[in-house]
Amino acid sequence: MTLAAPLAAPLAGSALVLGSWVAYMATVPSGKVPPKPWGHLAAQAIGGLMAVGGLAGALRGGGGLIAPALLSGTAVTMSGLFFFLYSQRSTPVGEIRVTVGDRLRPFTATTPDGRRFDSASLEGRRVLLKFFRGHW
Repeated sequence: MTLAAPLAAPLAGSALVLGSWVAYMATVPSGKVPPKPWGHLAAQAIGGLMAVGGLAGALRGGGGLIAPALLSGTAVTMSGLFFFLYSQRSTPVGEIRVTVGDRLRPFTATTPDGRRFDSASLEGRRVLLKFFRGHW
């Protein structure tokens, strides 16, 4: 067995996981994040499994385990983080539909300078509020 054999699967798994991260994050600035990124989720799962399988093979084959363990640990951590962040992407209140003339739902927020803002202070005034929810 060559020195590269125990590193092949963890290296390929890490490359697949990190490559998928880079491709996904490249869509964020343009606002073209896919609503259901099945390809990225599949790449994360396959890359994570490849890394774990490669680490298991390295354990069976003996030899140095530091490099396969680092590569596998990186791939599994990044893959798990991708799945966690994907699970957090939905809005807790669901789809909110607002039309012109609707009454403002009460809310409070913190202003950029740290003061408390209450929507009740807008009572009786015409206001346009624009909220941005990130695509990640």
